[in-house]
Amino acid sequence: MNISEESDQKTERAEANPNIDVGKAIATLRQNLLLSISEFSMRTGYSRVHLSRVEAGERKVTQEMIKTIRKVFHLDTSWPELANFPSKDNDMGPSVSDLKTLSSIGATKERLLALRKELNLNQKEFAKLTGISVANIEAVEFERRKLTMRMAKRIEDACGIGTEWLLHGDEDAKYHPCGQRMTSFLKKHPEARRKVWEMMECEND
Repeated sequence: MNISEESDQKTERAEANPNIDVGKAIATLRQNLLLSISEFSMRTGYSRVHLSRVEAGERKVTQEMIKTIRKVFHLDTSWPELANFPSKDNDMGPSVSDLKTLSSIGATKERLLALRKELNLNQKEFAKLTGISVANIEAVEFERRKLTMRMAKRIEDACGIGTEWLLHGDEDAKYHPCGQRMTSFLKKHPEARRKVWEMMECEND
């Protein structure tokens, strides 16, 4: 049996096993990564309504959804069977994973500081470039608030640095992001779209 077949079997077991609450596993994963429903939706491609119903146990989780979540968040095939759930005796809610998540406030602060250093900009200069107030930049860097998607998008538009790297540490998405700026450009330039599609088709061959 190859790795792919073994992974498919584990996915089928997770989907079929009534003792595995996949909706709760998804909710726990999302909370451990400090992601809102909207942020989780953007990363996985599933709607907020669908995710809410899955977490509430109102929608069945498909094999495709389990595979997508594993791929997006780099989870091994033991998820969701071995997902960590909060103890029934603990009324404090889900426990944070022992592993430091790349989405934590501290991690986003470090990436913001590293970016300013890379660009050789102080807070005031960075604020002028991105349109984010100095107060908000300072609050993120002193861990008094989380870097929001809105702030990350402003940084992406101004600096060409991807929101996925800023918010979640995805190194592959740091430079030349496929965000709104890229999308708007491609809409206006069909020749550029054609070249991108040709490259995509060549990669699939």
